[in-house]
Amino acid sequence: MLSAVILLTTAAFAALMAWPKLANNRLWRATLTPLASIIGSGFLVLGPVLDDRFGAYGLLVMAALCAMAAMFGSAIRFNIAAYERDGWIAGSPIERLEAVSSWVLAFAYIISVAYYLNLFGAFGVSLADVDQAFSAKLLTTAMFVFILVIGWTRGFHALERLEQVSVGLKLAVIAGLLVGLASYFGTKAASGALVLNPPQVTGWNAVAWCSA
Repeated sequence: MLSAVILLTTAAFAALMAWPKLANNRLWRATLTPLASIIGSGFLVLGPVLDDRFGAYGLLVMAALCAMAAMFGSAIRFNIAAYERDGWIAGSPIERLEAVSSWVLAFAYIISVAYYLNLFGAFGVSLADVDQAFSAKLLTTAMFVFILVIGWTRGFHALERLEQVSVGLKLAVIAGLLVGLASYFGTKAASGALVLNPPQVTGWNAVAWCSA
């Protein structure tokens, strides 16, 4: 029964992500790129790491990190609005800093994409009876080539469309996963079998770890 509910939830979210009114919504399309990053670094990597390092306090730490991210976002939106309203003086330190920041961000995204494609390659062959290291690199390289060919021949619009499809599929899978986790959590809570792991880092070490 639970498996059927999970599959129905996943299918329903996949259909919602493919709904033209949502898929073509301007605000939703603007959300795709940061959302793709959030799913990768937040849900796939940071969530399990916080649970391992902070145990029962992992949720509170995640909430604090989200609040910090919201403040960063607010500052960035303020700067964008100020630029669109007033502009910057040509050759000013602010303009030069903006140019340098753009190149740094582009380089950071290259590293980020390479990292997650390596993760994809490792996960993709983890259950197969093959040479793990070589096959993972081969799969990662194949994805690099695929992205390069699509971008070179179809342009950024095609890459954006691929991102939209992949984010929709990931959100559908996450929705089904959350249903399964909620059911498991409820079963454990009802039987009094919840385990609250103690934090592995505390005090200043915890603050420094989050800052890193």
